[in-house]
Amino acid sequence: MNQMPVKIRTAQVIFLNEGVSNEGVSNQQILEMLKNEYPLDRSVNEKGVENYLLSLKAVGLIKLTSVSVDDNGNLKQSYRITDYGASRINYIS
Repeated sequence: MNQMPVKIRTAQVIFLNEGVSNEGVSNQQILEMLKNEYPLDRSVNEKGVENYLLSLKAVGLIKLTSVSVDDNGNLKQSYRITDYGASRINYIS
């Protein structure tokens, strides 16, 4: 089990995985990764991760790169780390 706070780990997940796709990391991918790392944390659900992403975006650590609808009709938002966010990630380890 990870000891890092979920919100900080969310930013780190985006930073470490954004190179996989040109669009960035989707909210659905982030949710799946966090569910595997925090299986007992009740805040790791669709609404909780959405709140983490909104707060990280509000303080300028991440940016929204694309919005689409998946095959199931769910909103798919992709995020990338900002330059400011990348500079702050260096303090996390």
